[in-house]
Amino acid sequence: MSKRYLVVFTQSFEDFRLPELESICELHQIKLIRESYSDSHPYCVVTGVSDADIHTILSRCVLIQFVAEIWAHCTSRQELCESQFSDHAPVPGSFNIILHSFGRKVPMTEKIDLIEKMEHLPLTGEVDCSNPDHVFYICENYTDKKDKGPTDVFFGPLVGRSNRSMIDSYSVKKRLYIGRTTMDAQLSFVMANVARIDRGDLVYDPFLGTGSLVIPAAVFGAFSLGSDIDIKALHGWGKSTKKGEDKYQTHQNIEGNMKSYGLSSLYLGSLASDFSTPLIRDTPLFDVILTDPPYGVREASLKVNSDNHLAQSQFSLSHQFLELLNFAARTLVIGGRLVYWLPVIRDLYSPDCLPQHPALSLLHNAEQVLNKKSARRLLVLRKTRQATRDDTAHVRGDEVAHGNFRELYFAKSS
Repeated sequence: MSKRYLVVFTQSFEDFRLPELESICELHQIKLIRESYSDSHPYCVVTGVSDADIHTILSRCVLIQFVAEIWAHCTSRQELCESQFSDHAPVPGSFNIILHSFGRKVPMTEKIDLIEKMEHLPLTGEVDCSNPDHVFYICENYTDKKDKGPTDVFFGPLVGRSNRSMIDSYSVKKRLYIGRTTMDAQLSFVMANVARIDRGDLVYDPFLGTGSLVIPAAVFGAFSLGSDIDIKALHGWGKSTKKGEDKYQTHQNIEGNMKSYGLSSLYLGSLASDFSTPLIRDTPLFDVILTDPPYGVREASLKVNSDNHLAQSQFSLSHQFLELLNFAARTLVIGGRLVYWLPVIRDLYSPDCLPQHPALSLLHNAEQVLNKKSARRLLVLRKTRQATRDDTAHVRGDEVAHGNFRELYFAKSS
């Protein structure tokens, strides 16, 4: 009989959990089966996998806290305390039992009382809370506000914890070079995971900025490069955005970041260019296009004018995103992924307003709410075939949700 596991997600970016998990499983050809899941709580029951598969998933996914094998799945504490574990061999060595709850903060006295009632467990060693040989979890879900007790109670040994230390290691707060729109480290790694970035891939960011997306690509072993119209951002010229600093120093730039992380050999460099007239040849070249185009809110959208000077762009965001899809259809290898953010006005959004292309298939569409009025959606598309001359990106419905995003974002509510 296949083991059942409890995946415990973080309580952040709920809409991104499954896209990240499914993408990593697809990358490593892991045939995980979801028995139950809801974005209203962090618990997800899965089967069809091994402990080794779980460790592979945990090595990449940053939206998972930990995974435990399920020895018991009950609907009350009493049922858990009455459960028999005769199917499990005695576990030698020291142990610790941790209670994890969602929807209710369980007092310490209550935790101790519950753990002491579970004397029938096949644990033969002594309790060790600091450095145990084995860790067991009781996970309680209090989603029903009318019922004082938990609706689900899980118990089992810890299989492993995720590598969320990456978020701290590559934190923007500790980074040598950042800008006003540098992507949060956690979201950067989520983007790299839904893009299925693998060792040896070639990754391109056409709106490179301060290079926050080439970092997770390199951490996962991919070669990366990018381009941006703002040469100051590419080279770290001008006034620093860090508190207490005046101007960027000569080592504060994208190359400096990559060197500080030991990733220089995987960064191929940058091009200063206007994306409306890209310098990349129209040939299938990239495994992944990973990008966060400007929305014109914190940073202005720029374009080279007729005098070859930078000027604030007057074309709509819709045109920018359509060109991005056209570019991806021409330059991605078949099976390659385009991962990008699309800003939308929430009240005006519908799936019909998403840019589409005949050679690209939409895989994931996850929302991050920015405020009451606006959100941005992380879109993941896969190239299914080579684009023809007649293929072009289009919007099936009304593009107003994102086409005039800046004007609508700053407009006063009526």
